[in-house]
Amino acid sequence: MTDDAQTPDLRASAREMHDAGLCVLPIKADGTKRPAVSWLGYKVNRSTPAEHDAWFTGDKPRGIAVVYGAVSGNVELIEFEGHAMREGCLDAVTEIMGASGLGEPWAAILNGWVTESPSGGRHYRVRVEGGDVHGNTKLASRLAREDEYTDADRQRLREKPNARIVRVLIETRGEGGYGLVEPSSGTVHASGRPYVRIAGSPSTIPVLDAAVVDAIRDVCRMVDQLPRPEVAKTAPRPAPPRADGTLRPGDDFETRAIWDEVLKGVFRPMHSRGSETYWGWADGVGGVKATTGRDGADRLFVFATGSDFLPEVPYSKFGAYALLEHNGDHRAAARALAHLGYGDRRPVPTGATGAAARPAAPTPDATPEEPAPDDISADAPPSDDETTAGGFGYDVTFGLPSSVQTPFGYRVTGFGIEALSQSGESWTRVTFAPLVVTATFEDPEGNQYVELSWIDKSLGHARRISRIVNRETAKRGRKLIETLGSAGLPAVEGDARAVEKWLAEFESANVHRIPSEQLARWLGWQDDGTFVSSPEDGIKVDTAFEEQRGPAKAHSTKGTLEAWKETVAGLTAFPVPRVAVAAALAAPLLRPLGLNSFTLDISSRSTKGKTTALQVALSVWADPSEHASAMSNWRTTLYAIEKRLNLVRGILTVFDETMAVTDDSLIDEVLYQLPMNHGKARSGGAFGNMLPWETILLSSGERPALSFTTSQGAAARILGTTIAPFGEGGGAAAAAAREGVLANHGHAGPEFVRYILSGLAQPSGRETLKARHRALVEEFRGDGDMTNRRAPMVAALVLAETLACNLGLLPYEPLGNDVWRGLFTAHNPTDNRPEMAMDVLREYVAGHAHELYSASRAVLGDRPPYSGWLGALSSDKGAMEVALLPERVRKVLAEAGYSLDAVVGSWVDAGYLKTLKSQRPTHLVPRRFDGARAKCLAFTAEGIGFGDQDEAA
Repeated sequence: MTDDAQTPDLRASAREMHDAGLCVLPIKADGTKRPAVSWLGYKVNRSTPAEHDAWFTGDKPRGIAVVYGAVSGNVELIEFEGHAMREGCLDAVTEIMGASGLGEPWAAILNGWVTESPSGGRHYRVRVEGGDVHGNTKLASRLAREDEYTDADRQRLREKPNARIVRVLIETRGEGGYGLVEPSSGTVHASGRPYVRIAGSPSTIPVLDAAVVDAIRDVCRMVDQLPRPEVAKTAPRPAPPRADGTLRPGDDFETRAIWDEVLKGVFRPMHSRGSETYWGWADGVGGVKATTGRDGADRLFVFATGSDFLPEVPYSKFGAYALLEHNGDHRAAARALAHLGYGDRRPVPTGATGAAARPAAPTPDATPEEPAPDDISADAPPSDDETTAGGFGYDVTFGLPSSVQTPFGYRVTGFGIEALSQSGESWTRVTFAPLVVTATFEDPEGNQYVELSWIDKSLGHARRISRIVNRETAKRGRKLIETLGSAGLPAVEGDARAVEKWLAEFESANVHRIPSEQLARWLGWQDDGTFVSSPEDGIKVDTAFEEQRGPAKAHSTKGTLEAWKETVAGLTAFPVPRVAVAAALAAPLLRPLGLNSFTLDISSRSTKGKTTALQVALSVWADPSEHASAMSNWRTTLYAIEKRLNLVRGILTVFDETMAVTDDSLIDEVLYQLPMNHGKARSGGAFGNMLPWETILLSSGERPALSFTTSQGAAARILGTTIAPFGEGGGAAAAAAREGVLANHGHAGPEFVRYILSGLAQPSGRETLKARHRALVEEFRGDGDMTNRRAPMVAALVLAETLACNLGLLPYEPLGNDVWRGLFTAHNPTDNRPEMAMDVLREYVAGHAHELYSASRAVLGDRPPYSGWLGALSSDKGAMEVALLPERVRKVLAEAGYSLDAVVGSWVDAGYLKTLKSQRPTHLVPRRFDGARAKCLAFTAEGIGFGDQDEAA
């Protein structure tokens, strides 16, 4: 069928698949076969007809795909590639299915819903009942032929001449995977050819038991053609004949034995196809479980997991005999074979097989000599349990699948990894403890990482240590050892090349067995549009800095959402804690609304529950307890604060106790930098070192955060309130809130984000959200410039609370607009910091007038006060002038919670200070008193009046 003959009606197809219980995705029409939307959420939530209308309506070219797994009712795709079809793989699999008793279920799959891919492949579907759908799995592959090499393949071989170029024959799309379906056509596929339905429909997908589907997968694995590395424990290499020309027992047995006798009582032959024999359990239960004769070496491959054999590992006849009869002890097996008469003859000519090659049974009185040690094949490994060629307990030690294998030429023991020398005569230590790749990752930007794990005994007991590094580091041994040396990596720099080679070999040998996952480097919005609320979301979180691990881990759940809602219901009468909760929920709205980060500051001199208000807000996302690391303290460094902010993109950040700061300029710097959404440039100013973030910073303390900043621009990005969170008599409510959120936390934020994501996925969802926000911004604009600049932030908090209340997430009615105006948009005392500081200074001067030096005091011979002179009082053109020493003013203001540097500029602008252009700075003018000359802050009458003039005023 051509592209012209098959006119795609994607909306109708989406409806057909939705009706069959399938989850549908739109696909880009650019040949990449990638989804046209952020699709990770659709792994668990089925797309809706409304979304289908938005995706598949109009003239925009699109393809269509199905997400497989639980979200589509446990449907799995089995795909035969185009070259597999042309090479007869489907015929081979069908023949084996019939011989193994799986003919009927396999026929149901072949006659169910079938699609032909643009390459000529076949897509078959099956619904798995009574078990989980596995993840995407490559069941059969082969080495690529030279005429199939692409330019990329040839380049890879130039870089790595020993690389294997592989072509997949059969694979599945299961849990977490998706596959394109008909009527996708045109530029959706790189070839320009369409996907064509050749049988059935989504409603005719057969339903099979999970055990039957497992058996079908095993049969598909039997046509795998990739060469498997042989190891000494399962297939010892033949040793040269002895000097007298006779063979050793193990090699003689390999030549003369037949598989029927070796496997008797374990397997029975079920079917033969060419040189290959297919075996099932000897008791007749189940289908085909193993094969022999698939290549010239005539090795046994077992595909089931219910036997002593390692799955998909080649066994020689001697290796199989040693395992079945002597528990894998090759020496004991060789001795037994010698007693049976093997090894006492010259090599059998090629072709001598069967009964003629088998030894006669020994007579009762025959007592053959015990074979000498060199009678055992040279490659037979020692019998102790430290040699583990393919048999190391990767599953027990590292949690890897039991099918993980040790690459050929290596052995892994509890004492480390050893590599076989080029001569094959000795082993060289690579590491001092087992070290493997336990997972691979890819972040939303396409960067790849690997998780390395090793066993550490430095504390006197064995423990597993895991660290994630980018793939570039893993490929550079010296850099890897430098990076992970402090974490205890069991290798030294001299073995760097050997370590990087071992890791590459291990990953290559187990590329389809090592788990592969998505990786997030921060919490919150990811670059692909998904949102990671915590490491419990099912996506691996590996932070960029060690200091971020604790706070990231603290973003966890405890208790229930319902119990949390019951707790916050007690906040109904307390606006300030409710505002803090609204800020926590508003953080994920910053990105869709296009807002920069900002600060919400809760300050008061009372102990009326500021920290409790912060804990309630933090409980939306994380564990708010003191022993967790989610709540931070201002007593730290600027770089540490930037790292903490860098952990999140759309999640609240909390810093408590402004008074704990060791340097006022640190808070000033943070408040100024926060709205820029990145930290300071470091290491030469490269932008990559400006740590990014998106957050609402919730701060508290006895001293307002605004009192620390000298920047009017930063002040416009701060919402501050000095109202005590729980007011008078609210101690019991505060205690109940604290107890409730310590027991129940981490649920509300993720629930709110799911609601936001569902809204954004709707047609015009983002624009609808922005329109609601713009309307609220207009509502909260006022007469002052500061009020207008803060209106978007207030509107974001109001919008978050309103949405959460409508959702039922917050069990109370939204705060009225008048309450919000009273808190933030009306005249706020914290906006008048310079005037408030001036009032403090006026009161101090009025109460400490005796500390002012004057000419009359000099005439009277007054001694300086115990604390020293505060300043000088003099007459200037008939008016009294107060000039104060700067350091005394600085101290007075600091005790009241103000910074002189933050207000002095405003004092100059207001005309409160006299200036002198010849001075630097101009507001410090020289005054003489008590025989000394000093630079002072000389106040005008408007600043600090004194005497009769002040009284008249």
